[in-house]
Amino acid sequence: MTPRYPATPGNGAGATGWRCLALALGLAAPLQAQSVLCLKRDGKLEVVQRAERETALVMEDGKWERFKQGEFALQPVPEYLPVLVKVEKQYFHKGARAVSDEGVANERLVQSGRYVFTADLEAPRALEDVVLALTLVGGTGGEQLSIWGIGHLDAHQATRVSIDVVTPFKLRGVRLGGVHVFVGGREALNSDIRAPKRAGLLDHMVASRVAGVQDAGAKPLMISDPVYPADVKPAAKGHAEIVCRVDVHGEVHDPAVKSATAPAFGAAALEAVKEWRFVPAVKGGVAVESMVEVPFDFDPPA
Repeated sequence: MTPRYPATPGNGAGATGWRCLALALGLAAPLQAQSVLCLKRDGKLEVVQRAERETALVMEDGKWERFKQGEFALQPVPEYLPVLVKVEKQYFHKGARAVSDEGVANERLVQSGRYVFTADLEAPRALEDVVLALTLVGGTGGEQLSIWGIGHLDAHQATRVSIDVVTPFKLRGVRLGGVHVFVGGREALNSDIRAPKRAGLLDHMVASRVAGVQDAGAKPLMISDPVYPADVKPAAKGHAEIVCRVDVHGEVHDPAVKSATAPAFGAAALEAVKEWRFVPAVKGGVAVESMVEVPFDFDPPA
């Protein structure tokens, strides 16, 4: 189910060619600040574009280098990736017992560095190279990052994430300080960020794209793919076109089905567009309202 619309500006997942600047040990940005995920190595920070479980992958000379342990940091960047990933049904527990025959020695290790985290992740469109990063905050305010590679997320399908690891640092007095979701190294918006803050961040993204523009049509900033309707049987290709009003802040109003090859396709496209955010049209250097038509092509699920 792909909207035939110009590519969303500024939402590419790749971070190839990005290099983190030198900065102090520990977290380099406050909680919930937009960031890229970095690994400290040889006195510099490299972008972690992918991860396999707790193993970080860094591109070096055209090849993936793997680092199972290391110091991670968040490098500030101007803005988040404009995609909202839901992180729901969270559970965090430290000091979980391990099923092992190693006895007391292993139990001490478990109590000092083991934690369990589970959650459901759901994306509005298919995403690749997804990495979850947890901020663990100590009793004295110190912070550590722990990562876990998710890989692929299907659109609108909850993916259960279950992490049970022994960290290289002690967890006595530690609490979960924040959840970060990265796509190709760039931090995506996620539901752990409070709604008013997310709204303000999107407003900023819109304003930064309008600044300095003299004349332009409305362009999508944050999109949500439609869900293929379950009541289309037999499954077939379909099409729908939605018309909506986009205000000066890029928000969608009064969406309606202009045409559809079947009512179910129109309804699915209509629900998807309600979640979109645009960069508004600009005339004479001023953002203006405009009417926008968004076409969608539906392919039956594999």
